[in-house]
Amino acid sequence: MPFEILERQSITVWLYTLKQWKQLRKFGNIHYISHRMKYAVLYVNQQNLDKVIEELEKLNFVRSIELSHRKEIDMTFKDAIPNRIDPDLKEALEESEEDLEDFFKGLAQELDEKRIDKEQVN
Repeated sequence: MPFEILERQSITVWLYTLKQWKQLRKFGNIHYISHRMKYAVLYVNQQNLDKVIEELEKLNFVRSIELSHRKEIDMTFKDAIPNRIDPDLKEALEESEEDLEDFFKGLAQELDEKRIDKEQVN
């Protein structure tokens, strides 16, 4: 019997009261319960998601249900590697470096001119 990974979905269940939180165990794995804000985070098999949501909405102590948006988030982190140059932005980066070089050259010339003017006055 090979090991199979089951797709799971995170559900946040907002509750009116936490007295019946143990009833949520039959719908999935309880990951976290906030006693102060009165919500529970459940992990449910993706195949049973619609059925579980329907059953949870029927319970009188459930205020609302929110699905996790984690699968919708792009998990490619462009800035995760330091000093990495993105090929798409390479041309823009080279142009900005040239602009900075011109700026600092002009700044250095102005400072030299001011220094020379002060020396001539003295």
